[in-house]
Parts: sequence; C-alpha cells; structure tokens
Amino acid sequence: MRRSLLLLPLLLGAAACHERRAVPAAKLDAEVVKARADKAFIEVAPGLGEAKKAEPAPAPAPVAEAPAPTSLVGEKDAKLGCTWVRADATVPVGGNESRDQARARTIEQVLDAAMRDLLGVDVNQRSLDFQQESLRGQTNLIESVLRTTRRGCIVNQKIITDEYRDLGTCRQCGFYVDLKACIKERPADWDKDFLVELGLSRDHFMEGDEAKISVTPRRDAYIYLYDVQMNSETSLIVPNGMLPEAKVKAGQTWAYPDEEVAKRGVHLVAQLPADKPPVSAETIRVVATKTPLPAKLADPAAGGYLGVVQRLDAAGVEWAEDAAAFTISPAKEK
Repeated sequence: MRRSLLLLPLLLGAAACHERRAVPAAKLDAEVVKARADKAFIEVAPGLGEAKKAEPAPAPAPVAEAPAPTSLVGEKDAKLGCTWVRADATVPVGGNESRDQARARTIEQVLDAAMRDLLGVDVNQRSLDFQQESLRGQTNLIESVLRTTRRGCIVNQKIITDEYRDLGTCRQCGFYVDLKACIKERPADWDKDFLVELGLSRDHFMEGDEAKISVTPRRDAYIYLYDVQMNSETSLIVPNGMLPEAKVKAGQTWAYPDEEVAKRGVHLVAQLPADKPPVSAETIRVVATKTPLPAKLADPAAGGYLGVVQRLDAAGVEWAEDAAAFTISPAKEK
C-alpha cells in the first residue's frame, strides 16, 4: 500500500505527458520511468530517499597541539662552574620518523628553552635538518645542535625521561624529553670573533656512500673532527694516524679527506651502527683551538663529546665549535 502511494505522482505525470505529446504511457522508456520513480520517492519521503545515500566519512580528529617547552633555572655546579637548568618539551611525531629522530628533534626544543632561559635571547643556535630523500616535502626530521655561543655553552647534560606520549586523543603521537643541562657563561675576555664553520657534502647518505667534510675557521686554528651518534657514542675522525695534525689558516676552507690523504687511501664512508636501525641520525662536530691540544684532552673515549667539552673548559682553552647533521639509511638492494 505504501509503495502505491509513493508512485502516485509518477502516474499523474505520465498522464499529463500523454496529453501534451500524444505518446502512449506504455511506450515510455523503462529507464525514464525508473528515474522519475526515484525522483518521486525522494520528493514524497525525502528522509527515506536520503537514507539510501552513503554517509560521508567523518573528518579525522585533529591532533592536539603540543604544550610549549618549559624550563627552570636550578643550582650552580661547584665542580664545573656551570648552572643547571631543567627543561622539558613534547613534539608531534611524524609518521615516518624513527625514535632517534623524534628524540633528537625534541632535545632541540628542550636545549633551546634551557639556553634561552639562562642566557636570554642571544643564543647562537642553528637548526639542522635530518631530511631523507624519500621523505622530502613530507616530514622534517630535525635535530638542533647548540653551537658555541657568544655568551655560554653546555658543558654537561642529563636525560631524565625520553618517551612517546599521547597528544590529546591521539595515542603515542608525541615524543617527550625531560632533561637537565649545565650551562656555563663565557669569560668576559673571550674572543667573540673566534668562530668556525663546518660543512658536509650532503645531509643524507646511503650506507657505503662516501662523504667529505669542509671546515672554515675565522682565526688560525687547529682542527678536531668528531662523529657523534644519537646515543652519544663519539669517535675522533681527525687527528688520526694518517693526519696527526690539522692546522688551517684564518678564512681558508679545508676539506677532509684532502687530496694528500686521499692519495694514501683514506676515505670517509657512511656506515650504519651495529644494531642496523632503519635510519641513523648523527652529527659531525668540529672543535677549533688556537693551540694544539694534548691527545688525552681531545680523546672522546672518556665521557664522549661532552667529556671533551668539560676538559676544554677546565683547561681554560679558548675554542670554537660547529656541527652538521646527517642521516644514514641502508643501501638499496640491487
């Protein structure tokens, strides 16, 4: 009975059409009849007609914004002569980021907050991109490296917490770091124009790719190069057995391996750590000094890169630093 009521407007329409065009209703095209029936069904009972349409997919819930980094200036370290600053931050995690990359990007914000809180806005900091070719334009993989500043440097650092956390209703969409950094202000008579710049031939390597490092100091300087992994494991690249000393004139750019060392078979080759992560995020760091360093002072075996910084500070050595970040991915199978 309900179906006959819904078809009533269609039958009246067909009769009117017969009178105007003298076309028998029986000869109406079956598809035209069906279309008119569907139209009549919607007009008479729009709620039922619309119910047949597919419901649009709900928009994904937006990820909550991460809270701003916070920091708190703490006590002085009598032994190191620096001031401890505790800071924390949470950053949204990119879908293609490894844990090391998310951790490094969070540490960027935490250290930036700590330095700015203690020293003010005059922080000579450079953000460095861990950017994979396969992710270009999709995800920025960033680790900030705090360079020697005109006012201070980090001489010690302790990670208290580093873990994935929820952001609003999004499960494990953020990475959280809580750390303490011990920051020391530079002496008033420090040579503020003693700087050094570091360059790397590229920012992303496949395992087995060759690399080249360039260094440009503003003063005559002795150069020390370090490879620092995200777990703080550090190795000394230069000086080495083939190149026991690297001295560079002010304003000149020195490349390593240089021609002389390359002729002797020395090459820099990208290599993943032993645990073979999907992506290794690392930094090359340079320390420039006005006088050559004793081997024990420059050796990162005791305390890693921060151990070197602490010994430089304790010895009263005037020095400058810079860093370049890069990633290494497994070589593609042929």
